[in-house]
Amino acid sequence: MEKESGLFERKNELFRGKHSRSIRFWHWSTFVITTGSLFTVLLAKTLLNTRKNIPVVQENLRASNIAITVGQAKSLAHEFNDMAWNFHTNLGYILAGLFGFRILIEFFQPKEQKVIPILKNTLKSLRQPGTDLKDLKYYLFVRCAYLFFYLVLAVQVCTGLFMVYSDDVEDLKKLRHSVSDIHSVGMWVLLTYIALHIIGVVYSEHSKKNSGIVSDMINGGQN
Repeated sequence: MEKESGLFERKNELFRGKHSRSIRFWHWSTFVITTGSLFTVLLAKTLLNTRKNIPVVQENLRASNIAITVGQAKSLAHEFNDMAWNFHTNLGYILAGLFGFRILIEFFQPKEQKVIPILKNTLKSLRQPGTDLKDLKYYLFVRCAYLFFYLVLAVQVCTGLFMVYSDDVEDLKKLRHSVSDIHSVGMWVLLTYIALHIIGVVYSEHSKKNSGIVSDMINGGQN
């Protein structure tokens, strides 16, 4: 059981570990694409919001002695809003590809780096005498949080793809509003998760027990 319990032999470095190149690529790529996707939503709903930009468009064109109606200003402002959402959609395609890639590489990961075996090993360690229950329970909570992230990511990918392709299927259009609501809630969940994840990483980096986890995710981890 040496490999199965290897993660728990370093009691002072519970969150340290080895990460394959595939996992590291997926982790950082998903972070960049997810952050970019959330940023495009923020832009579309604030700076590039169609309704808010109608008077801005009219005022700027009026300064050039060009008068346009509210409807014309709305169409022009809407073009910029569409650009943001189109970029968001393209990022969504990449995120969907990365999610599929994450599922695929799970089959090729070393056993001690796979999601389910790690959870099983943690549960086994909780039942062993002399185990630091406080640290292991926290570790188990973090691992379950990762699973929750995968679930939310799956929901976001599926609902996003549904909204893109539902326009081509008449029977699906009636579900678009409900699916859009789910997608919006998922966005806030992802945003909250990312914020908490970053806070947790920063905290761990400044602790004596788990400092170096960022380096592990960049360089591949301990031998």
